[in-house]
Amino acid sequence: MEICQQLVCQCNNKIYKSIATLKAHQKTQGHVLWENTREQKDQLIKINRLENENNQLRRLNILLIERINVLENK
Repeated sequence: MEICQQLVCQCNNKIYKSIATLKAHQKTQGHVLWENTREQKDQLIKINRLENENNQLRRLNILLIERINVLENK
């Protein structure tokens, strides 16, 4: 049984024979563009999650203020 490492780039799912060829590919415009696009998508996802969390906290805050007001008026 033999264990071997496969060098695969996620941008094109291509297998590279050596680290040098993989690194050379990673310097190409196509790979850099893919990487930048992926980073932008990841940032948008993160922003969306944070906005959702912020909205949820705002709703919770409003609910808590309403409950405090009810308790103070009793």
